[in-house]
Amino acid sequence: MFDYSNILTNLRKNGYFRERVAVDSPQDRYVLIENKKVLNFTSNDYLGLANSEYLKEVFYKKIKKFGVGSGSSPLISGYSSQHKELEDELTQLTKLDSTVVVNSGYLANVGLINALSDKDVVIFQDKMNHNSIIEGTRLTKSQLIRFKHKDYSDLDQKIKKIKKYLKIIYVDAVFSMTGEFSDLKKISAIAGENDALLVVDDAHGFGVIQDNSDSFPSSLSMYNNNDINIDAYIGTFGKAVGVFGSFISGKNDIIELVIQKSKPYIYSTALPASLAGTVLESLRHIKKNKSLNKKLTENIKFFKQIAKKESIKVQESESPIQTIVIGDPRYLKKIQESALKAGIYIQAIRYPTVPKNNDLIRISLTSSHSTKDIERLLYFLKTI
Repeated sequence: MFDYSNILTNLRKNGYFRERVAVDSPQDRYVLIENKKVLNFTSNDYLGLANSEYLKEVFYKKIKKFGVGSGSSPLISGYSSQHKELEDELTQLTKLDSTVVVNSGYLANVGLINALSDKDVVIFQDKMNHNSIIEGTRLTKSQLIRFKHKDYSDLDQKIKKIKKYLKIIYVDAVFSMTGEFSDLKKISAIAGENDALLVVDDAHGFGVIQDNSDSFPSSLSMYNNNDINIDAYIGTFGKAVGVFGSFISGKNDIIELVIQKSKPYIYSTALPASLAGTVLESLRHIKKNKSLNKKLTENIKFFKQIAKKESIKVQESESPIQTIVIGDPRYLKKIQESALKAGIYIQAIRYPTVPKNNDLIRISLTSSHSTKDIERLLYFLKTI
């Protein structure tokens, strides 16, 4: 008989056992944990919209009109006018051909790979890609080839060895556990030279990364249209957008394949219309209120500036995700517990989410944090 209890014992012994923390408040700058108000640096609510009074009022009105559930899958009766309007808006924002709204970022990746995959398909991935991309590929008959993290020479060498198969390069635009950016211009050039499709997951860049143009904030805004050629693009609504769900935009044939072939899309109850409608208003709110992204950018710069001044060894990142590698999972867990006692909620990220001996503190900065909040966090980090 398989000894499951022994597996759990070893997880505890080695410092990899995971425990859920019950938050008894909305996601915001402060959250309530065990009746204690703590400063929250764990949430991906980058623009502070998850508890927005404006969006709560929008959601209430949408629920009154469309109800709380969708009733069935999108191909039965779960697809609504709100989904269609949201998809049309996202197609305009991404400047791609078409869009399909799905239930989560994880299912977006699994579902897209499910639709595109075949035994004659080879998928090339950065070794630090999100688990949903890696496991989504392993669930198919396609061959998975992983290249060294952000090593585009390694990608180029590996992809040139494959001749007869359909090739897909699948990358994170912003890596969820390090905050680093992929060089989409270089990757797009490699894809073009090797007749490969390019798929980009921008879960942590959509709604976040803002250049000086009037385009909607995303990793796409960092490039000119002729710099990159993307075949499919994934963004999420549960992070910067402050709501829930996800989407895939891309070439018409790819989006149609998702609708026709993706099992997670076909066999899942649709995202409620009230949520889809709230997401739509959140996108418009973000585009209209550029001060949200401006404040986030200022907070990132302030954090990095003071961390450098205080010699706190933060890994290089221009995104809201800031990390400090600790290495020892047991010590890392103690740091998290000490922070909570000090009224600061930070997250201990351990193997297998990151490679062994690369266990780290993951800090999420948001536009709702004040400079005093950040100074308080950095003071604690300095003490460790």
